[in-house]
Amino acid sequence: MQSVTDLPFLRTLQRLNCLPDFIVTPYLRSSTTSCVMPDSITRCITENPTSCPIWAQLAGSEIEPLLRDVEKLREFPIAGINLNAGCPAPLMNRHGAGAALLKNPIHLRRICCAMRSATAPGCWSVKCRLGWESAEEFPQILEAIAAGAPDLLIVHARTRRQLYAGEPNDAAVRLAVQQVPCPVLANGDIASRDDAEHRLLSTQARGIMIGRGIVRNPYLLRELRGGMSPSRDEMLLYYTTLLEETGRELPHPSPSAHCNRMKKFLAYCYKDFPAQAEYCLRRCTSPSAMEQLLLSSAKQEPIPCTH
Repeated sequence: MQSVTDLPFLRTLQRLNCLPDFIVTPYLRSSTTSCVMPDSITRCITENPTSCPIWAQLAGSEIEPLLRDVEKLREFPIAGINLNAGCPAPLMNRHGAGAALLKNPIHLRRICCAMRSATAPGCWSVKCRLGWESAEEFPQILEAIAAGAPDLLIVHARTRRQLYAGEPNDAAVRLAVQQVPCPVLANGDIASRDDAEHRLLSTQARGIMIGRGIVRNPYLLRELRGGMSPSRDEMLLYYTTLLEETGRELPHPSPSAHCNRMKKFLAYCYKDFPAQAEYCLRRCTSPSAMEQLLLSSAKQEPIPCTH
C-alpha cells in the first residue's frame, strides 16, 4: 500500500510479533527516464526488520524500463518481483500503468512474457484486478497473464471502475484458480477471520493477501493462525507503537507533520473509534495530544479534544 506499508509499519509489525508469510513493497515506478526508487521504499528491502521474504513491486507500462529495473533490483535482497496491474490511482493510470495495463491485454501479455524471461524461476508474480470497466474483460486478461507463466497471481476481485466499492467477485477469482496453473491469492475486503475463511472457501484460492485489513488490525495475522482477537490494550499498543515508529522516520520532524503521517494509518482505523474521538484525531496536530486521545478512547474515557 503506497505511503502506508512502509518501514515504520514493518517495524511495528515486528514489535507486535504480527508477521505475514511474505511482504510486497509499495510500488516502484518505472518510466523511460528512470525508476523512481525512493528511500522510503528501498529501505523496506535493505532494512527489512522482519524475518519475512519481501517482494519488490514494479509499476510501469513499457517493457524496456521494466526490464531495466528488474535488473537493478537484483542488487537488492528480495524474494522476487511483482508487477502491479491493479492500482486504480489516477496519476498512475494516466501513464498507462497499474490497472490501466488491463485495457490492452495484448500489451499486457508482452510485458508479462518479457518479465518472465528476465526473472528466475519462483521469483515472478502479478497482482491484477478483473478489468478496467467490467469483469467480462477478465478471461482475456487471464490469458495474457498466463502466457507470462507467473509463479504467483494475486487477484483483487474488483474492476478499476469499482475502485474499492461493491462486493468482491469471488467467481472471478475461482475462474483464475481453474485456469492459471500457478497458485492464486484472493485480495479485497478481508478484515476478519470470517472474511478470510469465506473468501478461501468461495474462491478455492491457495491463500489471501491483505492490505487495509492489516493496517486496521495487525493482530488479524494472529487470528488467521488460530490465535485470539486483540484486546483493547493490545490495540492501544499498536497505535502507540506506530506513533513512535512514524516519528522516528520523519526527515524534518515537526508535530503537525508527525500527526499527518500518522493519520495515513488512522484513516483505515477510524471506524473503530467513537465519533468524537475520530473528530478529534482527524484535527489533531500534537503527537502527545494524539497519544492521549488514543489512550482515552481505548479506556472508553471522555475524549479530551484539544488540537
